[in-house]
Amino acid sequence: MGEQEELTYGRYLRIDELLRLQQPRSRPPHPEELHFIIVHQAIELWMKLMLHDLERIIAALDADDWPGALALLGRANQVMSQVLDQMRTLHTLPPWALQEFRSYLGTASGSQSQQFRELELLSGLRDPAYLKALESEYGERLPEPLAARMAQRSLAEAHLDAGRRHGLDSTERWADLYAKPGKLAVFYLVCEALVDYDERWTRWRTEHVALVERALGEHARGTGGMALTFLRRTTRFRFFPVLWSLRDELVVRGGGELVGRPAPPAPG
Repeated sequence: MGEQEELTYGRYLRIDELLRLQQPRSRPPHPEELHFIIVHQAIELWMKLMLHDLERIIAALDADDWPGALALLGRANQVMSQVLDQMRTLHTLPPWALQEFRSYLGTASGSQSQQFRELELLSGLRDPAYLKALESEYGERLPEPLAARMAQRSLAEAHLDAGRRHGLDSTERWADLYAKPGKLAVFYLVCEALVDYDERWTRWRTEHVALVERALGEHARGTGGMALTFLRRTTRFRFFPVLWSLRDELVVRGGGELVGRPAPPAPG
């Protein structure tokens, strides 16, 4: 842009360039492919914002700036809700229409989204099954951006360390916080915002499974070769397991009964 040109809305946001990025590959262009492209591009933009904000949330937790962390988590959770709504618009894509342009996608697949993997790693996902899937997809050497996220301090680590600084070093202590937050009331709200974040990820994964089932049925492989059975298994992944396990402790304290959890060893 020349120095004398007036800064306008279009120039500031580079609208002309942005609107040229939607390039259907089907020939002739299938009328449903534009929607398919725009939804995925929009989600990638939201993920860029989430990566930006997650780093700020981690810094706020490390500084015990709980109001700051809470405000940013509120936005991250709203963004997640926006992503879910955008994904649901793909339910309007007729199954046969998808088949009419699906072959033009080649091996391109949403499972190849680098930002999605960065978000998982930066959030703190280290489930052995997940790490095994990454190794299967990329080999022993992760792409540099993912390796950097793997080595970076995660949101889950920052949260656990914040708890430890305030004496929360066991499931029982975390349950104490929930039973009586006291002076840690704002940190309790941060924890519940993290549960909201975890829950929205579960919804995201579940929504993805539902979308694939609706578009392709239960037995087709994705364009990237991924089977639906693996996608279903991902719905159990959690970033903050301690925030879920403490609920078992609260149930026991309240006189309730747990099902499917191993009994604690007998004393002595």
